[in-house]
Amino acid sequence: MSVYLIYLIVIFALFGTAASYFVRFLYCYWIKKRIEVSYIWYAGGCALLIVVISLIGRLFI
Repeated sequence: MSVYLIYLIVIFALFGTAASYFVRFLYCYWIKKRIEVSYIWYAGGCALLIVVISLIGRLFI
């Protein structure tokens, strides 16, 4: 497997994870009527990792 393919798979997985945490937040907010801030932090962390990995990939790949 090439490094570029692994790079794309990791970014795709992080997008999916961030979307999953955002959907969990929306579910808790709309259905359960409570706010779980930790889901937003996790989604933001995934988004930050996507940006960092994209910058690293832009420089080295």
